[in-house]
Amino acid sequence: MRPTYSRLTVPRKSGDEATLGLLFRFDPLGFAEEDRDLVAFFREADHARAAGRALAASRIRHSIATEIPEADPLESYRALSRPIEVGRRFWLDPGDPSDASPPSGRIALRLPASRAFGTGGHESTRLAIAALEDEVEPGSRVLDAGTGSGVLALAAAALGAARAVGFDVDAEAVCVARENVRRHEFGSRVSLIAGGVRALTGSFDVVVANMLPEELAPLLTDLKARLAPRGRLIVSGIPAAAEKLCARRLRSRRLSLSGRRAENDWVSLTFARG
Repeated sequence: MRPTYSRLTVPRKSGDEATLGLLFRFDPLGFAEEDRDLVAFFREADHARAAGRALAASRIRHSIATEIPEADPLESYRALSRPIEVGRRFWLDPGDPSDASPPSGRIALRLPASRAFGTGGHESTRLAIAALEDEVEPGSRVLDAGTGSGVLALAAAALGAARAVGFDVDAEAVCVARENVRRHEFGSRVSLIAGGVRALTGSFDVVVANMLPEELAPLLTDLKARLAPRGRLIVSGIPAAAEKLCARRLRSRRLSLSGRRAENDWVSLTFARG
């Protein structure tokens, strides 16, 4: 069931410190100004009603609305979404969860569109998945940096990775990813961490990062440290205009460019550790 909230509206002329102090006693989610009114938002309808009674006792004019369904900006998108084929082996479904069967020979990844990035609709996600198809071998250990929806960690597990770890500093994204992982049998081989790369230990045969260059730069040293000997580093989310600069920054004595993919204005690069 979709979460609900309540809103309590007070004429702005009544929105002095005393009124704010009164409203704060009832645990509001927050406040907003709308035209000349002050609006207090509440998660619990009982709290909103209690605040309304307190306002009435103080003879402060107000209006109240409860049990308002939270808007889902992606609901219409999911309803109209159609699954897409990605790479050689995958079939990504960004719509509402269903039991629809994928085409013969393809693996279904069911990732309802959410605020967490990565349903397969973006070129950078598709490029990263295609690179994983070439680099993940049965038994591999894979690290997905900035996991978002968990799509790349799930793809790695589906390709036979013994362990796929996804981390993200966005706790909400990790919650979304956990829901996605539960939808897949191979999700049992995916672990998710709400935190940064320095919370991790061990090494990985494949490290994949689907993020913009400026987001990747602060993580690069730590990601390289997690790369096993003869491991592969896959970097997607590179705008074509920034490819040369990114390649120059990533290439080193121990990392050599071993693969490149491009789609529209986006590029994915794979580096091999010597």
